[in-house]
Amino acid sequence: MSDNSLQRWLGLETDDKGELVLSVRSLYKSLGGALGLLESAIPPLSFSLAYTLTKNVALSVSVAVSLTLVILVIQVYRRRPVMNAIASVFGIGIAAWLALTGGAGDFFVKDFWVNALWAAGLSISLVVRFPIFGLLLQSLGEIEEGWRKNRPTFRRMSMLTLLWASLYVIRLAVQLPLYFADNIAALGVAKFLLGLPLFSLWCLFTWLLLRRATRLEP
Repeated sequence: MSDNSLQRWLGLETDDKGELVLSVRSLYKSLGGALGLLESAIPPLSFSLAYTLTKNVALSVSVAVSLTLVILVIQVYRRRPVMNAIASVFGIGIAAWLALTGGAGDFFVKDFWVNALWAAGLSISLVVRFPIFGLLLQSLGEIEEGWRKNRPTFRRMSMLTLLWASLYVIRLAVQLPLYFADNIAALGVAKFLLGLPLFSLWCLFTWLLLRRATRLEP
């Protein structure tokens, strides 16, 4: 696969120098545009709505999986970025299996574990004073190897890592009580609102923090 094909597949954009750029437009494009945003809402909302109306787990899973596959096919047919759609299909496959072998609320259990692992990993990196964001940006060549000895840079990397850890903690704090209360309808809405919309907002916060830090550097 050529670089241009890969960029089209992922929805990435480059500047005049051929370097990858992160902007609101590129983020929107990489997520699959309007259909990609719609696709992120389908699994939790369609499952929750179907289950609220029918109390039938198998039927609710079928509705969610079918609609997700329809969006994937449309994205492929239109030659739009499909990475987000593929990830969603894989994720809903696991969620469907959990719901069918457990109960309706188990449709969301996978996400609890994912959020808990991310929150734990990011938090541990702060405790051991190796904030993950610093390691990430170092691997991308955005900051130098000795960034931990630079106090302003270390603080920024710690702040960004803490910011993202808080995202996963917020998700768990909101969704777990709904899960234990067996409120499937509210859980589906919360899963959607705390999913891609909140993730995109956190990406914007990250971009603004990094942009501000760059402007403050001599």
